[in-house]
Amino acid sequence: MAGATPLAAVVDSGLADAAERRDVGAVQALVAAQADPDAPQADGATALAWAAHWDHLDIAELLLDAGADPDAANDLGVTPLMLASANGSAAMVERLLGAGADPDTARPAGETALMMAARAGAAAVVRLLIAAGADVDRSTRGGHTALMWAAGERHPRVVTLLAEVGADVHARTRIRTRQGRPVVRETIVLSPFEAVNPAGLPRDGDRDPPRPEGGFTPLLHAVLAGDPEVVGVLLAAGADVDDAGPDGVTALMLALTKRRTAVAHLLLERGADPDPAEAGYTALHLAAATGQPAIAEALLARGADPDARLERPQRLTNAFEIGVFTSPGSGRLTQIGSTPFLVAAKSADAPMMRVLAEAGADPHRTTDDGTTALMLAAGLGKRAATDITYYDWTEEKAVDALAAGLELGLDVNAANAHGETALHAAAYHNANRVIRFLVDRGADLDAQNAARQTPLRIAEGHLICCTTFVRHAEAGAELRALGADPSAGIQLTFGLTSYGDETEVEDPRP
Repeated sequence: MAGATPLAAVVDSGLADAAERRDVGAVQALVAAQADPDAPQADGATALAWAAHWDHLDIAELLLDAGADPDAANDLGVTPLMLASANGSAAMVERLLGAGADPDTARPAGETALMMAARAGAAAVVRLLIAAGADVDRSTRGGHTALMWAAGERHPRVVTLLAEVGADVHARTRIRTRQGRPVVRETIVLSPFEAVNPAGLPRDGDRDPPRPEGGFTPLLHAVLAGDPEVVGVLLAAGADVDDAGPDGVTALMLALTKRRTAVAHLLLERGADPDPAEAGYTALHLAAATGQPAIAEALLARGADPDARLERPQRLTNAFEIGVFTSPGSGRLTQIGSTPFLVAAKSADAPMMRVLAEAGADPHRTTDDGTTALMLAAGLGKRAATDITYYDWTEEKAVDALAAGLELGLDVNAANAHGETALHAAAYHNANRVIRFLVDRGADLDAQNAARQTPLRIAEGHLICCTTFVRHAEAGAELRALGADPSAGIQLTFGLTSYGDETEVEDPRP
């Protein structure tokens, strides 16, 4: 305080310290000595803030009777009312409101006491704040409201309270656009030092398409949290069962992505569209990708298209995490055109493949470049042989999925537009069990892809993750033992160059 004596300054600063220690006697003595009740500590915290933090009503009464400001905020903009609300202390909140605390005071980013109480699930505090005139639709800088906090933290009582007083169930968080990631171009160099321009690969400087983010409503927050009760309350209050984010992902699709099975069933029971496609893929794609056969059956029973096509890439699930194209050095394909059956095959999910086929899915459908279910089941498009958790893919599952595909009449020697076959796919991943299974069923050991590589040549050396050259000695030995011709095809060497330029690189073979 201006003009304060040194002794007075010590007395003032000690009041907040005493409240921090919960020392009622010291607080009484300092108040009696006329210490400033609003004197802050170094971070701006006052004695009343500490009383609210500790939910210490006796200290709060002493301070308020001495004239403490109930709206005094610390350096972060936090007031005593916010602290009491976050604690869920109805008695403290009632006392502070009675002393004139403003229920709508907000932190710099816009967070209010009501939002804090809603996030904490403090229904009694929420009721007091509403009665004191708190704005139920006040939002933070990012667009979050109290109803969103309550929904996202799974507090059905608070959601009910807010909905009953008219909180906006259609409010959305702020929508922003994330710029796509830059693409690094890659040149494949053939022995003897001949460069190839891989047609269709993105050029240097290109980016993935920009993607909108945000735009979440209370319902989407509840779905993400996976609480059927909260979802039910919001639907009863008028939330749209087909609510979607700016990217076209509906509440049902979000539930499937996060494996919120009970929520997904509830949404379907309440009339959610079983076949939304605005995102470029459907709910059935997601059910297939995430291994949820019961949901897939429910979607199919409600009219979902078993042969719906993937129209554009996305990264919500394990089945689509890789971009549209992968390098010829790692098994090249496009996933555009993938059906749910193909998505199931990529995760080597034989039971899901059979569920879809029994519902009328055409197992002979391919992606836009002719990639078949057998190629995907054998590992085409899987990132690396060691990365078996990235996709839900194992050799045992792959063999089961391949058997299911062959039972449905798929061609073991089919090749996509890049010449890749199922056996090429297995060679990329050192999958000897898969290799033996395919060869036993007639796979061509010496088939060449567009880069003139046979499965054996791939095992002898190929590129993964753009820069890593790997060999699979075990797969190479297996293919030779099965009769692969070691003179067929060519061995590739690799270099990162300007797109389509020729380069000289050393042959990596010893």
